[in-house]
Amino acid sequence: MSVAGFVLGLVATVLAVASLGWQIGTFLRQRPRPRLTAVIGRLTPDGLLTNDASADVRECLSNAAEQFDDLVIGVKVVNAGRAPFHVDGWAIRSDPDGTSLVPIGKPVAGADVPHEIPPAGSAVFLTELAHAHHFSDVAAGVADQRLVLTVSSGARTYATKPIATELFSAG
Repeated sequence: MSVAGFVLGLVATVLAVASLGWQIGTFLRQRPRPRLTAVIGRLTPDGLLTNDASADVRECLSNAAEQFDDLVIGVKVVNAGRAPFHVDGWAIRSDPDGTSLVPIGKPVAGADVPHEIPPAGSAVFLTELAHAHHFSDVAAGVADQRLVLTVSSGARTYATKPIATELFSAG
């Protein structure tokens, strides 16, 4: 009888731990989970041509560069969570010193802040690349300068991968 009680207690303990793990996993998936991607593109009469800004994409944009001069940079935010994600603001930040450029005024394209991104939804926040060029020139004195795009929500700030430095010789 004691062996049967031990086995039953062991099975109950394993099931309790599995149930607790399932509940913790479900709770963590309930919150918003933003996925950020830095994008660069050109504003065309037909729409917005974008590409990943963490790689050198000058060749991809060169064909459009012959016809259009409106180069834009921004961040695409995808909400992979089950709750809405509220964007309070976004910025271009120089790491490691943390100096930020917050775009002001009406965006050239994309969403305006503040913005609410529904579950499984996405939004793009854009500004002219010339602003990032000026900011990069001002912050150029910092050793190992990397530019990232950040999105703030409440007291938390999320950042993208560093922007490819080769992009600042484009356009």
